[in-house]
Amino acid sequence: MMKVEVYPSKVSGEIIPPPSKSFLHRAIICAALSSGTTKINNVIYSQDVVATIEAFESVGVSIDRGANSLVIKSNGRHSFNIDSPINCNESGSTLRFLIPILSTNKKVLFTGKSSLLNRPMDVYEDIFLNQKSQFKNNGLSIMTNGEIIPGNFKIKGDISSQFISGLLFILPLLSGDSSIEIIGSFESSNYVDMTISILRSFSIIVEKDKNTFFIKGNQTYNSTEITSENDFSQLAFYAVLGTINNNIKITNINYDSFQPDKRIIDIIQLANGNVEKGRNYAIFKRSNTHAFTFDVSQSPDIAPILAVLAVFSVGKTRLINAKRLAMKESNRLLTTYKSLKKLGAKITLGSDYLEIVGTKKLQGNLCDSFNDHRIAMTLAIAATVSDSKITIDNAEAINKSYPHFYEDLKSLGVKINIV
Repeated sequence: MMKVEVYPSKVSGEIIPPPSKSFLHRAIICAALSSGTTKINNVIYSQDVVATIEAFESVGVSIDRGANSLVIKSNGRHSFNIDSPINCNESGSTLRFLIPILSTNKKVLFTGKSSLLNRPMDVYEDIFLNQKSQFKNNGLSIMTNGEIIPGNFKIKGDISSQFISGLLFILPLLSGDSSIEIIGSFESSNYVDMTISILRSFSIIVEKDKNTFFIKGNQTYNSTEITSENDFSQLAFYAVLGTINNNIKITNINYDSFQPDKRIIDIIQLANGNVEKGRNYAIFKRSNTHAFTFDVSQSPDIAPILAVLAVFSVGKTRLINAKRLAMKESNRLLTTYKSLKKLGAKITLGSDYLEIVGTKKLQGNLCDSFNDHRIAMTLAIAATVSDSKITIDNAEAINKSYPHFYEDLKSLGVKINIV
């Protein structure tokens, strides 16, 4: 376990966010399902992305890892040789995307850390059982026996969009046409839009009519060259840092992205933050922000850092519709509350919301990351404006999505000591 001390520091400078792991998962999957050679540019080897790479390597896909690119050679889905468990480590995307793709008409085991296997999997369990296939989760592994078959799927919209994307990867390869109808409020819908956009880059077409998706069968993935976007989820930490600490310029921004967390810019402006936007950059300037109300159901990953912004905003901020935060690497609703409470924030925890009264001050302390990368990064940003250092226990949690986060913070002038 690693401890990191982060000290109050005035920041300045320019930063490029890391590549989007959401984009990379999808591009790697499409490349593995293609016949031929695909090159993916702008790659970061976070633990989650490595989990997807290694899963496909374990079934016979050739993946050459460059310094910041991947070359993937595959004959497509039907050549996969699955004779050992598929280890998904702690990556929810890897597990939920690959279950429908790699399940066959013989037993397949998916393994990973207990924190992953205890996440809800009811959607797939119901689909497999309805299609007369097997799906068993004993807490140590998930066993499937049977392939997904074409059909008309009805899925509740208040579950993880990863289930929908998982189906969208496999359904175009099947022998018949399919549809997916979303029932009720469609949360994190932009992630599905991202999936459809990346599928299109590999010649797979999904039609959409309101909350129903139509997927023709017998389609073929075509290899290509593709470049990952940079990650708005990670950009959010620097955006808040610039707003509450000192001016930061963030470059290589794709404003046309489908990433739902790009709304961080709108939220900061809603809170009266001063943001200067250019063609592919934004400068976040230190601002006197005021309280805001934000529905985090579409962007749960940025909720913890928004709570820090709320501490430095005048008035009472409400982060609402946050129940899905309980199903992340940690119960992020609870761990955000515990972390900021320990730092002296005036924060209230509800069943599906957080309420923060702005006090414009935080105190140093020893805090646990709860093995959650978003909590570790949130604590590091908070430390730069606290009254004394914050020591982060289990600080290596950042490796899940952003291994060089502390180095990038140092480049902006943050004093960091690795214990």
